[in-house]
Amino acid sequence: MIRISGITLRNFKNVKYGTVTMPSFLKKDVTCADILGIYGQNGSGKTAIIDAFEILENIMSGKSLSEKSWNLINVDSPEASIELSFTLGGEDEAPDRFRYTLTFRKEEGRGVIKSELLERRKAKEDGSYEREKAVLGYDYDNHEIKPDYIFKKMVRRDKEMELDLLVSSRMAEKNECSFLFSSDGAYEILSSSKDEELSAVIREIRRYAEASLIVFSSRDVGMDSNLMMTLTYRKEEKEGLIKGQIPISLEKPSVISREDRRELEGMVRKMNTVLNAIVPHLTLGVYNAGEELTDEGKKGYLVEIVSLKNGKAIPLRYESEGIIKIISITNVLLCVYNNPSVCLIIDEFDASVFEYLLGEIISIFSKGAKGQMIFTSHNLRILEMIDKDCVVFSTSNPENRYIRLTNIKNTNNLRDVYIRSILLGGTKESIYEETDSQEIGMALRRAWRDAEE
Repeated sequence: MIRISGITLRNFKNVKYGTVTMPSFLKKDVTCADILGIYGQNGSGKTAIIDAFEILENIMSGKSLSEKSWNLINVDSPEASIELSFTLGGEDEAPDRFRYTLTFRKEEGRGVIKSELLERRKAKEDGSYEREKAVLGYDYDNHEIKPDYIFKKMVRRDKEMELDLLVSSRMAEKNECSFLFSSDGAYEILSSSKDEELSAVIREIRRYAEASLIVFSSRDVGMDSNLMMTLTYRKEEKEGLIKGQIPISLEKPSVISREDRRELEGMVRKMNTVLNAIVPHLTLGVYNAGEELTDEGKKGYLVEIVSLKNGKAIPLRYESEGIIKIISITNVLLCVYNNPSVCLIIDEFDASVFEYLLGEIISIFSKGAKGQMIFTSHNLRILEMIDKDCVVFSTSNPENRYIRLTNIKNTNNLRDVYIRSILLGGTKESIYEETDSQEIGMALRRAWRDAEE
């Protein structure tokens, strides 16, 4: 089982340096709720965390680095790095600690990987940890597999294995994907190497990214501009757990495969149990509108998700944006609540959701969820519902972008403390870049006057 313990950004978007630690790692208690909210004013680095996880999800799944990733590098720096800390181990043993660092740079209007490195601290029987050691890495600029002794251990004087690794490293460079985790890199070759332990570690990290790390940007939840809603699921296959998505049109029936229809109907049955508790009298149904060939020329099924009220089916597009958002994430919330290996990363969790309901959902998850969840929000109601260690605040200092408020007593209302800190200060970093209401009013008048002239 893999559990995220923290993430550190360097020169990523408007974050020159910022680190976030999960509550369970902070408390050294893996049984405590691992829900983390990120708060702060607009443009202060909250979404940077979501964007960083989106890159990690793709890279550790063996996919290519997006060419547009160069836009995520700080304008004052030629390169950016993301450092993910996590633990990996069984339920009955102390987990080992790992750190994966990905560095990428700008090159001719696109982002390219510069280096990647996986490091490890093995757990000892007495509960302490060995010193950190490099597990495997690759320097894309110098075409070097690191560290050298690991490379030699992997090949064990096997010239064919050595050649395969060198070829795979160049393929990873060409395709702008990870040498460690991509099928074009070491991932497939390691499965036949003599280092079974290293092979198992790389395999488990990729499986985690493929099936258990779920990242939702603000554009991925609810209804998009094309009247589409995407439902995410996890299911067991021969090769293990996989993560999948079913895009559903809200404008007209969607054509999906037999397997997707079966998955969709199963999802709706599970979701109805939860939805009816969250939104009274809300029940979903899958309306089957016939058959039609898919784009691949295979037999497909026309389906539409409807809400059922008083025995009548109503197309989902007539429901509110908030209802559609709740529906789009309910199945994933089910996974997070019941599975300790799932981590959900979601941007603007509060958007379009009723404030009181949002607070109740977060309160329930902070007390009973087995998995992990990181979210950004502007809604301050949540601050009254969760522990102070479960909240990180973004600051106006790009050199130290994320902090926790200190000296908070159990009797304090975190929402009141936060607002008081904005108004009066007193934190080690400024958490709000001051605005002047009179100046804003004058600017509004001046802009109108200038336009008329």
